Amino acid sequence: MKQRSLLLWLYALLVVGLPLAGLFNAFLYSVGLVGPLSVGFTPRYWQQLPGETSLLTSLGFSLYVAVVSVGLAVILALVLVLRYQTTLRHWPFPTLLYVPLLFPSLVMAFYLFQLLGGSGWLARMAYQLHLIQSPAGFPELIQDGAGLGILLAQVGLAFPFFTLLFQSLYADARLDELRNLTRTLGASSWQFNRRVAAPILLRRAAPTLVLYGVAVLGAYDIPLLLGRNYPQMLSLYITTKLQRFDLTELPMGYLVGFLVTLVLMAVIYATTRWTQRHAL
Repeated sequence: MKQRSLLLWLYALLVVGLPLAGLFNAFLYSVGLVGPLSVGFTPRYWQQLPGETSLLTSLGFSLYVAVVSVGLAVILALVLVLRYQTTLRHWPFPTLLYVPLLFPSLVMAFYLFQLLGGSGWLARMAYQLHLIQSPAGFPELIQDGAGLGILLAQVGLAFPFFTLLFQSLYADARLDELRNLTRTLGASSWQFNRRVAAPILLRRAAPTLVLYGVAVLGAYDIPLLLGRNYPQMLSLYITTKLQRFDLTELPMGYLVGFLVTLVLMAVIYATTRWTQRHAL
């Protein structure tokens, strides 16, 4: 009994205690109470926050990448699960869905860098086929302002995972039986998918979708390799602040990290409570 209690306390320390300690340390940095340049409590870093226009740009760009990539991946997964059930159940398609999940995000980013870059495989093939006058004339698909390379990498990693998730939920909710029932009542496949199947799958998968969106929002390696210096995603923005030689940037970096963490924790908590309240 004592051993189990000790394990629970150690688990709580690792999962709750250390992250909260780090969050508290970031808050102390943001008010000037700790750090190499600490001079005592000061609210000036918080007062400077509204003037950080690059922060708003990073926040908007990060939200754009998270919402668009997760949204596209969800749409692709729903189409596969709701319209191609026969294909999903036959080899080799189920096995192929696991292949992208074996790649770390950095490997996926490096693969797209080699594939879509100005000197990549597609650019060289287009040049050899005389579709472009030089490899440099290939359209910018990575390190572009719209973040197309980041979106492609995130969608490529997410939609197989979402497909497998929706497929499991589809079987668990017995949607094939519901489909047959609604068909006898005169509903079309489109009506069943739009009004019954998709809402059930999305509601049951909501916590996972939110957590994945949070992971995309905080992604580092894919934006680092496939993104530009401006606009940056939040993870790169915070890391740049913390790794500069200018020590006066440290408190602002910790402040932004502290606020982003609090907001994401609130979003996860609210989503979890909502799904529990509206569980099917």
